Amino acid sequence: MQSPRTTQQYAGFEPYIGPLEQVPDGDGGFALRFTIAPQHLNGADMLHGGMMMAFAAIVLAGTARAAADTDVEALAVNCDFTGPGKLGDVVTGRASVTRRTRTIVFLSCEIKTGGVQAGDESAPRLLMTATGVYKVARP
Repeated sequence: MQSPRTTQQYAGFEPYIGPLEQVPDGDGGFALRFTIAPQHLNGADMLHGGMMMAFAAIVLAGTARAAADTDVEALAVNCDFTGPGKLGDVVTGRASVTRRTRTIVFLSCEIKTGGVQAGDESAPRLLMTATGVYKVARP
């Protein structure tokens, strides 16, 4: 198994919200995780909604890119918040393709915390769901 990829290996915006780590997904898909740090918090000391949305967009794009086997462009990303994240929580994002055409990839994503580390007995908690529509880029 390859070692996990970290945000130091990403270009563009991703390093500013990390560190993010690519992790193996049981279904062979694309998954990322990060530990909530002080820079990820809002004024109420909870995980900032903008951080969750940016994280979901990165997970969705990574999954779409893997499905298309080429670059993709976001057409739409919709997010629904379902719960708060706290400092120190490990957050994992996984997306799956719900439909794929020749030029468009449709996806859904769940952002969860809890039950993701060895020895962590807590049940996973859903923080956010997201859907995305990505256009397959022309070469």
